[in-house]
Amino acid sequence: MLRLLCIGLCISTSFSCSPAPTVQSGDGGDRQRVYFSDAGPARLGIEVYRDATADLPDVVPLSETGACRTGRTAGTVCAPNGRYIAGARISAETRTCRGEPKIVETTADLRGYFVLADLAPGPVNITITSGNFVGRFSVDIIAGREVPVSNEGSAKVCLPADNARLAVLTGDYDDIGAVIDDLGFDHDVLCGSWINARPALGLLADLDRLTQYAILFINCASGVDFRATNPEMDAIEDNIREYVRRGGSLYVSDLAVDWVQRLWPGKIEFLTSNPQDREVDQCCVCTTDCDLSCYVEPPDEPSYSCYLPNDLPQTCREPSGPTGFGQLGELTGDIVSPFLRQFVSDGQIPVAFDAGGWVEIESVSADVEVLVRTEARPLMVLFEPYPGGGRVAYTSFHNHGQATEAMLEILRALIFRL
Repeated sequence: MLRLLCIGLCISTSFSCSPAPTVQSGDGGDRQRVYFSDAGPARLGIEVYRDATADLPDVVPLSETGACRTGRTAGTVCAPNGRYIAGARISAETRTCRGEPKIVETTADLRGYFVLADLAPGPVNITITSGNFVGRFSVDIIAGREVPVSNEGSAKVCLPADNARLAVLTGDYDDIGAVIDDLGFDHDVLCGSWINARPALGLLADLDRLTQYAILFINCASGVDFRATNPEMDAIEDNIREYVRRGGSLYVSDLAVDWVQRLWPGKIEFLTSNPQDREVDQCCVCTTDCDLSCYVEPPDEPSYSCYLPNDLPQTCREPSGPTGFGQLGELTGDIVSPFLRQFVSDGQIPVAFDAGGWVEIESVSADVEVLVRTEARPLMVLFEPYPGGGRVAYTSFHNHGQATEAMLEILRALIFRL
């Protein structure tokens, strides 16, 4: 006979149930209360004021020996393109043998593989989390068997392309969007280079619109001028900080260094030039209701760094941010982060700089995590400006013309820490 562990009222059926505690009905005010138990019928002569029922929790079948029968599930976490995601967190909502809710958790291995055991039979919700990327799946667990998570019966559990809303601000010496494309994730692209940053400024000036994105990627040589003292830039800086405070994350590359050193001074010390703060032409910072003189007619053709016709005045197209002093050449980067080490076969990567002038990190504060470094200095770092908020990643190297496959692997992996 199949034995079930029952909690609550014991019902006379073909199942074997343990005695249930007395169940009390609702309070009848001045009336007496009625009690039901498995010991016998209710006392006669008493008015039933409310229906006396108790919620029966789900039950878990027992084996012939009385052991709780459970199943398990397994799979391989991957990006939309099928590339595995190491280190993802996987959790399942299931039940104990007594029907009580419980969470079972594990972490995907180097190849994205995971197993969740001791799961109650029946539908189980699975959540996969890697940074801002979250996938939710359902699987029907069968006692004594292993069932794949994927609804298609495959061992791969790939996150959907629209899993997280991502935005990329274009630059002049980098293309992190190509790395995101390679992983298969959808993303929005906004012009944000020195040549034309008006679309990016429009996003940053609108906090409601900005907070719709989980991660904002800023390419090298951003055209967002944090040295401008105009009130519009003060509002944009406040919006970016609030965006991160609410959980949004930033990826910042090389010459976009002011996104870090101006917004969170003291977190990271950089070796850079130091352009003066100054008030810029209003046309360079306005995003709505701009004066007609702020639009060039006819606009210039789209450029390699902006897909839109450029109607900015020429005075707003000049490089304005700081530059670095890094030398052309190849360095050896030691992968300090245990998370990133999962994505490469060696603890070191060759980091090639095909041009000079890249930004060097001099030092970091104690609450900044160093991910990759040389003997002399950090190359890639990560920090959380506000407890419980989003993360900010900064990297001195990027994927413009200089990237080795190992460097690209690290850049792909970094996306899953944000």
